[in-house]
Amino acid sequence: MVKKTLAGKSGKYGKKGPTDKQNKPKSGKIIKKAKSAKRVIPQSGKKSLVSKEVLEALKENRLEKQTKRQEKLDDKKKNPTKGKKRKMPESKEPKEPLKKKALKKVRKANEDNEYENLTKIKALWEKGRVNDIEVSKREEIVGQLKELMEGKVASLMFKHDLARVVQLLLRLGKAEDSNFIVKELLPHVSELSKAKYGKFTVNCMLKNSSKEQRKLIFKSLLGQFKKLTLHTEAVTVVDTIYNDYATSKERTEMITEFYGKELYLYKDLLSEHFSKVIELYPGKKDKVLEELLSHTQVFIEKGLTGHIIVQHIMLQYFLHGAEDTIQELVTEKLIEQIVNFVHTKEGSKIAMRCLWYSKAKERKLIIRTFKGHIKDMSINENGYLVLCALFDCVDDTVLVKKAVLSEIMENLDTISMSQYGRLLLNYILAPRSTKLFPPSIVDCLKVGDTNKVSKKDPQTRRQELLSYACPGIIDNFKDNVESMLLDNTRTLLLTTAVNHASCDLSSLFNAIVDLLVNDSSLVDSTTMHILMRAIQQNKDHQTVFNEMVLSKIPADTIVNWVKTNRGAFSVLRLVENGSSDKVKAFVSELKKSDVNSFDQSTGRDKLIEFLNKI
Repeated sequence: MVKKTLAGKSGKYGKKGPTDKQNKPKSGKIIKKAKSAKRVIPQSGKKSLVSKEVLEALKENRLEKQTKRQEKLDDKKKNPTKGKKRKMPESKEPKEPLKKKALKKVRKANEDNEYENLTKIKALWEKGRVNDIEVSKREEIVGQLKELMEGKVASLMFKHDLARVVQLLLRLGKAEDSNFIVKELLPHVSELSKAKYGKFTVNCMLKNSSKEQRKLIFKSLLGQFKKLTLHTEAVTVVDTIYNDYATSKERTEMITEFYGKELYLYKDLLSEHFSKVIELYPGKKDKVLEELLSHTQVFIEKGLTGHIIVQHIMLQYFLHGAEDTIQELVTEKLIEQIVNFVHTKEGSKIAMRCLWYSKAKERKLIIRTFKGHIKDMSINENGYLVLCALFDCVDDTVLVKKAVLSEIMENLDTISMSQYGRLLLNYILAPRSTKLFPPSIVDCLKVGDTNKVSKKDPQTRRQELLSYACPGIIDNFKDNVESMLLDNTRTLLLTTAVNHASCDLSSLFNAIVDLLVNDSSLVDSTTMHILMRAIQQNKDHQTVFNEMVLSKIPADTIVNWVKTNRGAFSVLRLVENGSSDKVKAFVSELKKSDVNSFDQSTGRDKLIEFLNKI
């Protein structure tokens, strides 16, 4: 369908005429616009004539193309695998990137006069840091690096890639190679410690330097330790010096910087422990505590509590500060960080005081942060003490059962294998026992007894926890009694369970007697003797256990126990503590046997003496 537009109707071009210059008619000619075609056909009123020869040539050309196309299709159908592989275009060199790289090198060379020198240093470092390089070749590389870097170390140190070159020289070079580095960097140690990558170089210097060089580094930082400890990057350097390299006197000098300017003047007379400082200067206590409090608040705010030197400074305030002020310090910011320092000596003491002096709400938050870490805390030298303090002070025993004891019960195998894990289990079974814990630990935990937050009776709290933990502990010991008897310390844990457990122990006794049924020679072993003695001397359990032994083990087998000293003592306890029919029947059987013919031993003699009295 063709639309015609006439000039002069409703305007120059009509209602729907062209609106731009491209569609304007030239020389007043009428145009015809087709929807399906883009080209415009001039309407001159006459048809254009084409010769027959031209039409025939076009037809022939079209037919020729069609035949060629059809031949190709037919050929492909007959031979589908036929065809030449397409040649890959020849790779053209990326001219633009190369130009950019060249321009970049020129620009860097203009900006830095040492650019060429630096590229040589980096190239040598790449060769020297390989592990399987020959010693002679590495020494040669170290020598070349020393020549290129001597006199320029300080200017190169703040570039992270070149800092690694210096660390390589310190690690692999000889004493002479490290000397020039230490001398050049000594005035910049404080600044380097604050740098993100420079701190690693300072730590490397400390690790690979001689004692004399470390003393020089220490002196260069003396008086700046407080400032550096409050810095998030430099604190790692200060902590390394304090833990690994500082002597007792040097540690005191580091710590006394935090006591304030007045006391720092008398640093030679002071101690790193604040209690001794109070003895010397009791009038300065309040001022020094204010200083320590301000530092503690900064440490908590910046999240630096994971460092030992920081924990030591904080502990001085937690030991001597007011309980109300400590309670204010135990905020969510500190609670989130407690789990990061419970494993250290100072950190565990801080964590215990956070539990003792915080309110019930904060205690709940602290326990929640321990989730997933209870197993690691239980087997840690200091972490288990925090859990002991938690058992002593938290009144919400339901929360303790769900959040703490349940995780301990799930990991009893691992915990009972650990020295400190066994101490924790002993504390659950028999807290504050002087037979199981040294006075230092008991005194440390007694400090929390005076806290103002805990209201529940301590004995009630302990009994509630024991009633929950006891069945799980006994069930685990029953399944592992044989392996536990191979270890003296684990056997002592078994005896603790026998003497202090508040649940039914018949399943554990059955497991012990079954071992004796299978191998009666175990009665002469040290661990079995200790365990049987603990059971047979316990008034609550001796009757039940002796009845099990007599009912499951044949009488002649028990009589043969008398042949060994330990076995004879076990038989003696069996007969002297029982009055049942089974015991009387066994005594009569024992009298009939020729006990006097057995090898002489203290146990046999005492048994014969007892039998003669009956």
